[in-house]
Amino acid sequence: MCTLTYIPTEEKNFIFTTNRDEDPNRVALPPSKYINNNIESLYPKDPEGNGTWMLCNKYFSVCLLNGAFVKHKHEPPYKKSRGLVVLEYERFQNSIDFILNFDFMDIEPFTMIVVRYENKVSLEEIRWDGSSVHYKQLDPKRAEIWSSSTLYDETAREMRKDWFADWKIMDELSCSNVLNFHKNAGCDDLYNGLLMNRKEMVETTSITQIVHDRLGVRMRYEDLRSEEVTERYLTKEKSLD
Repeated sequence: MCTLTYIPTEEKNFIFTTNRDEDPNRVALPPSKYINNNIESLYPKDPEGNGTWMLCNKYFSVCLLNGAFVKHKHEPPYKKSRGLVVLEYERFQNSIDFILNFDFMDIEPFTMIVVRYENKVSLEEIRWDGSSVHYKQLDPKRAEIWSSSTLYDETAREMRKDWFADWKIMDELSCSNVLNFHKNAGCDDLYNGLLMNRKEMVETTSITQIVHDRLGVRMRYEDLRSEEVTERYLTKEKSLD
C-alpha cells in the first residue's frame, strides 16, 4: 500500500511485494479467495473500507499505493474507498478499458501498478492525481520500487531507490531475500525505512507478497503485529488448499 517492489525472475515470472503503512489500530483480514465478476481472486481485506490494497488472480496482479506524484490535501468526503478501486478494476477488459470507462472523479489520488500475465507479461502504472489520469507502460524485465507520495517526499523516495539499487547488486533476487529487504532496508531510519514507525501513529503493519511462477500464483501475508503468516494459492491446474 505504501511501499511496493516488482522483481522479474524467469520468463513470465515475478515477485511483487508491498509493505502496508497504516494506523496500527486499523484492522485487516488475511488473504482469502473471493469471487468478483466471475473471477476467483486472492486478497487481504480492509473491513473499514471493504476493499483491498493488493489482489491477484490468474490474469493479473494489482497493487494500489496512496497518492499520485506529490502529497495532496486530504479533502473528504470521497465517493468511495480507494481499496474498492482495486476490486472494480476486475470489471474491465484491460487497463486502457479501465482508464477510458472508470469514473475517477471524487476519488482520492492513488497510484496503481498492474502486472498482467495471461499471455506475455506487461507492467503498467496508472496514476490518478485528482484531476487527470496518467498512464505508463514499464519494462517488465526491469526491477522497480514505488513509495507512497503521501508518506514519503521526493528526497525519501530517491533514498529508497538507492537502497533498492544497492540491494539488487548485493543479494540474490529470491522471495526470502525480497522479504528481508522489505524488513531491513533503512532499518536505522524509523521515519523513512521500509519498516517504518512514526510515533505509532502510522507504522508498517503487514507485508504482502505475490509470487508468479511455473506452479501458478500464490500470496503470502505477514501480520507484523501478531507475527502470523498466511499463505494462499491459485494454481494453473488446481487449488493447493
